[in-house]
Amino acid sequence: MNRRSSGGFSFIIGSMAFNATALQDKSRLNRVIREFFDDMDYLEADSPVLAETPIPESHIELFRTERRHADGSSSPMYLLPSPELWLKKLLAAGAPSLYQIGKCFRNGEQLDRWHRLEFTMLEWYALESSADDNITVMENLLGACTGMAEGEMPARITAPFRIMTMEESFNEFAGFSLEKDLRDAGLADHSPSDAGFQSVRAELSSILGVRLAERGLPAGSGNETPDDLFHRLFLTLVEEQLPADAPLVLKDWPQLVPTLARRVPGTPWAERWELYLGGVEVANCYGEENSLEELETYWRSETALVSADGDTGRSESDWPVQVAKGMPSCSGAAVGLDRLLALVRGDEDLRGLDLFPIHDMIRR
Repeated sequence: MNRRSSGGFSFIIGSMAFNATALQDKSRLNRVIREFFDDMDYLEADSPVLAETPIPESHIELFRTERRHADGSSSPMYLLPSPELWLKKLLAAGAPSLYQIGKCFRNGEQLDRWHRLEFTMLEWYALESSADDNITVMENLLGACTGMAEGEMPARITAPFRIMTMEESFNEFAGFSLEKDLRDAGLADHSPSDAGFQSVRAELSSILGVRLAERGLPAGSGNETPDDLFHRLFLTLVEEQLPADAPLVLKDWPQLVPTLARRVPGTPWAERWELYLGGVEVANCYGEENSLEELETYWRSETALVSADGDTGRSESDWPVQVAKGMPSCSGAAVGLDRLLALVRGDEDLRGLDLFPIHDMIRR
């Protein structure tokens, strides 16, 4: 770390000079993480970054390439945005609690302070655990990572965590009860696999559209889904006002947002949290869905949305069946390690960790 350096050095590749302190810091962070999970008896996984049939996520654009076959034909393959596809297969096949540190890819990202097309992710799965259980794991992990640096770390990235629910955040910063709106639309009584779920979504679109209008925000196009409307309300009214003076876990996200997080029974919420450090989103955690009906419903609906956006090359998959058949109850968390390391180093963005700056690599 820049607070405890083992001696910086520089080197040359081609015509570019590099400060290798970032390389040392990345290596040290990976060692700390491996020691942390090894001490907890987690098994380190090493899964592929390519797949023929990725998990469909309509809000994430993937890098698509082609596999050339010996007969001259070709079929699409994709760089993955996380190792979830493979790690859940391992869990379904009987693997113990797992973790992986690896490269992930997202297309269409704006190259700004905290976003890159390629990034390093830590993902772990704790068997027989809830998302709330993983808050403690994340708190301990952050303590191990900040312990790499000498000197006192700023309070905004050190334990203990502040925990706030999505309902609390909307009441405080948006001025209304999101839970009441979700319940009024019937979301607490229906899951995505229910026949009446589409009517619930339609009612939610109406209710959330009114909330936007009340606050002088544009209603948007008629093609917006209720989860689009929720995100506009959240990003405009709530996220920028979230307290940043200490690590913040924002938990209980509305289940109207399509994810593989399991539903909290009898409520409109999904078992999900996100961690913000100094106002920067660093981690995301789910209590993982393993119901075949819910997994298949998610897969069908998200595949339809992905295809509607023009990616019609997706093949059928038995992934939902495999996961539902074999994966035990578990919670999974993902941490953006580039963001985490930058914040521990005291950086204001990711540029200090760009060993090969993205703008030098891409030619328009």
